[in-house]
Amino acid sequence: MKPDAYARIRSALVENCPGSVAINSRLRDTLSLVAGNPGKLVRARLVLAAADRHGLERGAAERLACAVEYFHIASLLLDDLPCMDDAATRRGLPCAHRLYGEAATILGALAFINRAYALAGFAFAAYPSEIRLHATACLDSCLGPSGLVGGQAADLSFAQSDRSARAVSTIAVRKTGALFWLAVYFPALLAAPSAVELRLLKALCIYWGLAYQAADDLQDVMLDGNERAGDGDFGHDGALIRPNLAHVLGVSAARSRIARLVGQAFRTINRLDGLSRQWSYLGGFHHEFVEPMAGAVAA
Repeated sequence: MKPDAYARIRSALVENCPGSVAINSRLRDTLSLVAGNPGKLVRARLVLAAADRHGLERGAAERLACAVEYFHIASLLLDDLPCMDDAATRRGLPCAHRLYGEAATILGALAFINRAYALAGFAFAAYPSEIRLHATACLDSCLGPSGLVGGQAADLSFAQSDRSARAVSTIAVRKTGALFWLAVYFPALLAAPSAVELRLLKALCIYWGLAYQAADDLQDVMLDGNERAGDGDFGHDGALIRPNLAHVLGVSAARSRIARLVGQAFRTINRLDGLSRQWSYLGGFHHEFVEPMAGAVAA
């Protein structure tokens, strides 16, 4: 990953934020709070690396990265609400609904989703209709009932499921894996991947999504501080009976599962590299973000 990627995206998130035109002060403050306090921007940096590699113009690449991040931001705003996870903090600050109210937070999520769709459309505007149609179908699949929305619904009703490792993994694929697929597939459309390459890219996103979610689950179980170093509150999964791989399998087995998933992802990347060097940025992303994440939760 290029060293200026984080700064590029952080600046673009503020520049493209719908808060600049929001009239209501609570809505404007909600949007500004979240856009100005980003996390690691893992998915957005992946989009930017891919878009740069596949030849998307600089401004369009940044807009596409912002689109994916805004979808993620919207999901977090909704996830933190009292009717969902009832979180108190997000990325070291009070959650938006704690500062500006639930109504402004819900409207803020809608504003980010609206802007994300617009930015994705702008990024692909100059490309053939076939690419634009594939991008639209990807959004519908990743974000709708078969993806993120359906995964969140299953997350909320996990207590009524069999609470198995399979159920936990299915939810992780539909939530975390779907956003990785959006981050990879969007810019990959420009590279005209073969059917084999698409299948491998899909598998890679599943491995990454499962590994990331399992690492987050381990943090929830293991950290003993008042607030996590990551995105949200500590210790909610057990109290709310939410899917958590470490609760289901145990800490040791969850660590083993993460190590196995990281290895599967690495082997998939090697297979993609063997087909074409245009996928080499995936290895850079894996070494920079996925392997350190796995190492942080290792015994």
